[in-house]
Amino acid sequence: MISGYISLNVILAKVYRDLGINEEIPLSSMVEWAAEGLNLIGAYSQYESTSDCIELVDGKAKLPCNFYKLVAINYKGIPMHWANNTNASNYQCSECQIPVCNTGQCDYTFYLNDNYLITNIKTSTQTNIVVLNPANVCIVYLGMPVDEEGYPMIPDDVYFAKAITAYITYMLDRQDWRKGKIADKIKDESEKEWLFYVAAAKGAANMPNVAQMERLKNVWRRMLPLTNEYDRSFINLGRKERRNINS
Repeated sequence: MISGYISLNVILAKVYRDLGINEEIPLSSMVEWAAEGLNLIGAYSQYESTSDCIELVDGKAKLPCNFYKLVAINYKGIPMHWANNTNASNYQCSECQIPVCNTGQCDYTFYLNDNYLITNIKTSTQTNIVVLNPANVCIVYLGMPVDEEGYPMIPDDVYFAKAITAYITYMLDRQDWRKGKIADKIKDESEKEWLFYVAAAKGAANMPNVAQMERLKNVWRRMLPLTNEYDRSFINLGRKERRNINS
């Protein structure tokens, strides 16, 4: 698992040192390659888990700028459910929407579209669910951690450092190979090194600690499945199952 981050400048210095480069490499290229390499690794724990409350305006809200993937979402402590953008849940076109709820007892639902969170929570009395203005939705999401300059932070793990260094090296060698400056075997060797370390970094990030392994054990070794835990934000899913045997 990942518990801290280091500056991208540490990796860039390592690239210059390991390759023995004396000329300047375009900084923008290396920053983009580092971010691309991190996304190719794509381990859950490498991203920064952030909690935020966002205000809805007419049922929608702009997602945070560093948003990568949604983890959890609730309104007034009630988990919201995903709704496909169909005519039955077309929250951006009231004239197109097929009415499916007229009782006022509907679930809170949402979907994501074009960096916006779109919900059935409205402030108008002509909609399914009526709430007072403003309406705030609480979300937990994953985002790429960045430093003060906006550069991606690298997980503080030796395999991540080696993987990002290897990816930048591979992209540099690939450029030279396409220009006919280096032999095939040099490019192939740098690609092989990158493929090894991307798997090693993902494995290191996904390795659970003792508490996480205990939770996994409690999830797997259940006699009675908890099929509705989403509605309780999975609060009981990782707890040890207890049986009460009456004599």
